[in-house]
Amino acid sequence: MNPPPTAERPTNVRWAVFALACLASVILYLHRYSWGVIKSDIRQEFGLSDQQLGWLDSAFQIAYTACQLPTGVAGDRFGPAAVLPLTALAWSILVGATVLGQGFWSFAALRLGFGAAQAGAYPNLNKVTRSWFPPGVRTTVQGLVGVTAGRIGGACAPLVIATLLMHHLQLGWRPSLVVTALVGVLLAAALRAILRDSPQMHARTNLAERELIGDHDAPQSSLTSAADLVYSPAVVASLALMMLQSFTSTFADILFVYWIPLFLEECKGLDKGAMGVFASLPLVAGALGGAAGGAINDWVIRRTGKLRLARTSVGCAGKFTAALLIAASLSVDDGRRMMVVVAIAKFFTDWSLPTLWGAVTDLGGRASGKVFGMVNTVGALGGFVAGPLIGAVKQHYGWAPVFWLIAAVYVVSALCWFGIDPTRRK
Repeated sequence: MNPPPTAERPTNVRWAVFALACLASVILYLHRYSWGVIKSDIRQEFGLSDQQLGWLDSAFQIAYTACQLPTGVAGDRFGPAAVLPLTALAWSILVGATVLGQGFWSFAALRLGFGAAQAGAYPNLNKVTRSWFPPGVRTTVQGLVGVTAGRIGGACAPLVIATLLMHHLQLGWRPSLVVTALVGVLLAAALRAILRDSPQMHARTNLAERELIGDHDAPQSSLTSAADLVYSPAVVASLALMMLQSFTSTFADILFVYWIPLFLEECKGLDKGAMGVFASLPLVAGALGGAAGGAINDWVIRRTGKLRLARTSVGCAGKFTAALLIAASLSVDDGRRMMVVVAIAKFFTDWSLPTLWGAVTDLGGRASGKVFGMVNTVGALGGFVAGPLIGAVKQHYGWAPVFWLIAAVYVVSALCWFGIDPTRRK
């Protein structure tokens, strides 16, 4: 008798999609954090004040805010395979166009366009991770894509632009931005060629891989439309706290995005080469924290079967620990050593970010693009408020109150997790 045929082994297209999503996140943050790296050069060349720099930070944030929900809806309507290549191409062109700025208002216009272009990235990457990975590993994947890869990209910004291109290769800030913009154009081409909205739509996935992943857009999905969010009090309460948590988290993150490089040059006296290295430390730590947080979420869920316990414990512990460490960093005088303490704080604050991605996916179901857009809209408002506020605090009171402000914001962020319950939908 002949032996039964061997079962078909799943293809691995999902991991190619995962790698591409990570690459998109890396380049997104490389481009976004480039502004913080060149901020001191912009201020010196154009004579801008700290508050004007803060408003330019916020020009990005207000456009990013305004376009979150529309781009999330666009992803739900047309699919991330259509939306992501266009957004990547648009934001890369605008990074390169930054070299054309001639003063506050021209930079403000460029920053507005850049923010609008980048707004569609994470609502659609969230949909990609939901469509391409089963629930048992999804939070880990979301942590790697949304936090680890993003923070690696952010860490690359000072290393690549300041340390490599500006310090070692002696390029000015303008040619350095053009070089990084070209990388984004290549990303857009790769997204267009490889990405599909689901395994069922990709020609290279076999039946075994599609069954392994499952169909997460089936009718029994937890939520089917944005209306489910409006009329359920339990969902509205959790969603409101997710929004507040996102607001506070993004507010605090502006310190690392736009102000740490200036702090190290102005307050601690580091040159471009050293600044690039030490400004990257918190971002590397954040990348590791994102990977750890996603894995811990999934481990707690597997061990206890309690989704809310995983989300609350990881999210809350990360933000509280970060608050304590940011406050403690002020007792360290040496800028290099201080960045080590700040890096540990960034590890803990970023390990809670996959928790938010996971909670959005838990609550949103098939409407996760819309839900992520709503949550990220309010989060981006936090960044809009933070830019000029941090600039004003720094200009009038100095650097220490800025760090105390960030520590206090992290405490509020931690408290939000006590009320978030992504398991209640009615």
